[in-house]
Amino acid sequence: MSEEKAIEILDRARKAGRLHHAILLYGKALEPLEYVAREMASRLFGRSYVKNPDLFELRPSGKMRQIKIGKTDGEPERNTMRELLKNIRETSVFGDQKVAIVYEADRMNFVTANAFLKTLEEPPPRTTIFMLSTRPGDILDTIRSRCISLRVDTAQAKLDSPEWEAWLEDYKAWQKDVMAGIGKAVKLSEAMMRCYGLLARFEAIEAQILEENAGDIDESEELDEDMLASLREGHRRAICKRMLSDLEKACVWCALGGNGVPAVKTARVVAALEKASGLMELNMNDSFALEYFMISSLRIWTR
Repeated sequence: MSEEKAIEILDRARKAGRLHHAILLYGKALEPLEYVAREMASRLFGRSYVKNPDLFELRPSGKMRQIKIGKTDGEPERNTMRELLKNIRETSVFGDQKVAIVYEADRMNFVTANAFLKTLEEPPPRTTIFMLSTRPGDILDTIRSRCISLRVDTAQAKLDSPEWEAWLEDYKAWQKDVMAGIGKAVKLSEAMMRCYGLLARFEAIEAQILEENAGDIDESEELDEDMLASLREGHRRAICKRMLSDLEKACVWCALGGNGVPAVKTARVVAALEKASGLMELNMNDSFALEYFMISSLRIWTR
């Protein structure tokens, strides 16, 4: 459903006094999930969520982007599950509503998830917890079963990059030649050279798009370097996901163009792309993951 529809449903429950204490918002991208959670926070508070002392946010930290249970080196507890759980159990500053937003809730490890689960089982009064995830299947079943889940999707903005559009056209041309048969439309050596040329260009274009969109990250002084590193990494992965979404559409477009390619091959190529995306989520280098996809699709199309 759209962001507006999700907000409408949640706000109707709020007005009726039936809003669940734990809400899992999931979808393909984090941006619409964040918008819904923050808009609902403002409505719950009756004022803006910005710098509200009764709003508590928890994000994955570090380049590994894990939600940590706590600090182990004697540092102050900041941006950890222990800090979040402590804050939401304290008395509200304004004496009414508290809201917690857990970004990328699927990044909790087993220890963190179990600590969080205890709070879901015995939630503090007048506290609403929003969990955001693009990979809800990676969240413990016991956590998901204690939440109301809403899928929120919106049309992603097109990447404004002529270089990326040109790359996609060159990729389509490569794929169509490979689909037509090695030795017919293209030699194996030529197909491999073009494959690695596309890979090199992808890395350069991704870096360019990230630089052009760097202003989307709020370099707030309130965020420490660990949290900023996590934000930058999350931003990079969001851009990469949009590029892979465009790439998937290009794969399907070529297959629908004919050439007598069985539908099962198209499905296998898309599955290889999904696996590459999953490898990136596990912190594999983007170029290596994309290379896996390109070589896999080359094998699939030419068999």
